[in-house]
Amino acid sequence: MVQSKADRLVPLLLLLGAVLTAVDVVWTFTLAPLVQGAQLSEPVVIAGQMVTTKLLLSQKIFYLHVPVAIASFVVMAFLAYYGVRFLMTKDRAYDLRAYVAAQVALVFIVATMISGDLWTCFEWGVWWVWEPRLTTYFILMLLVIGYFILRNAIDDPEKRARFCAVFGIIAFIDAPISFFITRLVPSSIHPVVFRTDSGLPPMMLIPFLLGLFGMLMIGFALYRYALRVHGDAQAVEELKEQLEELDARASERAAAAALERLTARRAVEAVREAACDASAVAARADDENPSKED
Repeated sequence: MVQSKADRLVPLLLLLGAVLTAVDVVWTFTLAPLVQGAQLSEPVVIAGQMVTTKLLLSQKIFYLHVPVAIASFVVMAFLAYYGVRFLMTKDRAYDLRAYVAAQVALVFIVATMISGDLWTCFEWGVWWVWEPRLTTYFILMLLVIGYFILRNAIDDPEKRARFCAVFGIIAFIDAPISFFITRLVPSSIHPVVFRTDSGLPPMMLIPFLLGLFGMLMIGFALYRYALRVHGDAQAVEELKEQLEELDARASERAAAAALERLTARRAVEAVREAACDASAVAARADDENPSKED
């Protein structure tokens, strides 16, 4: 009942998430003011170029980049949660949910990497910098990709589910590290978005929140859609296995019945042959007796 209600809400959440995201984009490029670049205490040389805090249109990417990144962290949390649930219950349904969460997480992670690289190119003049936030998030993407490699490398379903559950939990550990790394490493040049010393003005906070809630709704809708597709595919596979099992049993029964009929036929033929032999012996005996009387 709970799953059916959630599935009925999926189209509405997907539509609402798309609308909120669209409003976020329109607001970003029409009403939201330009925001400051990376909050550097002093100019920094990156890839041979001097980078300072300055007003850039490229900062508009912030309104989509950060919500997508947060959505990826949230989905990674569900991946770890379902992994823990599987290890506790051994229920294969939690393994399927963790697998679907990993798929959705990879989608948001790739979107975050693309939007982040665009921001890095426009803001810092380079496509990639091995700074703490980018490095830890890149490791997160590799871990999620490794999750799928591990899943495809193990044939045994029970062992695959168990190993992937443990690996998913380990992969999630990198998510909070990537989120808090800009606070743990003061030398990081990546801007700190969530700070306690200052807040965004309403014209910037509203579109940001719209994009955040929109991405979370889209993420949930994608998860439910993917879970339904994989659930249906799993049900079809189970039905195929049941049909194959029934066919095998029917074939065994048919073979056994055919063997019984063949055995019975051979027994009847043997009886007939024995009767024919007995008749032949009796006939020969009758033919021999008159000769003896003569």
